[in-house]
Amino acid sequence: MSHRLPWLLLCSLLLTLATATACGSASTPQSSNTPQLYVNPSNPLLAVATSWNHDGRQADAKVLRSVAAIPSAIWAAGQTGDIRSIKTYSAAATRAHKVGLVVVYDLPYRDACGKYSSNTGSTNRQYRVWINELAAAIGSSQDIVIVEPDGLPDILLGCITKSQQTTRYQLLNYAMRTLGALPHAQVYLDAGNPGMLENPTTLAGPLVRAGIYYGKGFSANVSNFQQTDVSVAWSQWLEKVLGHDMKAVIDTSRNGHGPYVSTTSLSGPTWCNPPGRSLGIRPTLDTGKAGIAGFLWIKDPGVSDGACNGGPPAGQLWPQYAVGLAQGNSP
Repeated sequence: MSHRLPWLLLCSLLLTLATATACGSASTPQSSNTPQLYVNPSNPLLAVATSWNHDGRQADAKVLRSVAAIPSAIWAAGQTGDIRSIKTYSAAATRAHKVGLVVVYDLPYRDACGKYSSNTGSTNRQYRVWINELAAAIGSSQDIVIVEPDGLPDILLGCITKSQQTTRYQLLNYAMRTLGALPHAQVYLDAGNPGMLENPTTLAGPLVRAGIYYGKGFSANVSNFQQTDVSVAWSQWLEKVLGHDMKAVIDTSRNGHGPYVSTTSLSGPTWCNPPGRSLGIRPTLDTGKAGIAGFLWIKDPGVSDGACNGGPPAGQLWPQYAVGLAQGNSP
């Protein structure tokens, strides 16, 4: 999919909204009343760190442990056992009196534009059943739930057929209505990123059709590298159009150096495991930015975007990339 950054439009927008946000991996202060995000003690990077430590890679192991100690999302992607994993994770977050972060990612014909995470997925009926099971697994927890990254932008970019578009709207609406009815969950429908769709106002109608008003708002920059201040301005612009006190959460997991803009030839798109990237602002629910409910690590920094630019297949662990991100110079 195209992730071209519309520089002139965004520069004008930034001047208009005056929303400068520092990028980088520095932590953001939180007030004592701000809910704290849950750190998953089962982060798979920890097992790799233990193995590396035994193999004499103590320095890299230490870096991995530091990355795993920062709250990041757990993804439900239609894999065997994911419902059980979400139930265990959400219950543990609740016992710790903290907020979990769950990503819902299993639409039929998922990732139709990018392809690296694509699958035929479940049938429409199976997807609804899966959403019901996922809602039951989350239950009364305070999880932040991100619904279907790129699911809506794929429609607007024309990557699925007209018939599939109609069905996708129905499924997104069902997911938002079902998950949005949970008593304490905070549900956000993914809206893409500033490099994908230049004018966020074009998203408003489709977001409403997909059921955004059943939730708290939308997510932006998921698994992408757009700079935080750019994503904040873009999100605030879209919030003004949507109204209804809609909020945004922004993925800052890997955007410390912004998007990859070099002309060097790559073995895949510039948004897929690009080199030279770094971790972004640490997760916080106290952003200090109007309308921005959280800077979150929605994309796990230790997971590959796909079999591109040296990475393993999408969703698989790539610990060396996580080390590179932490050191500000990913592979």
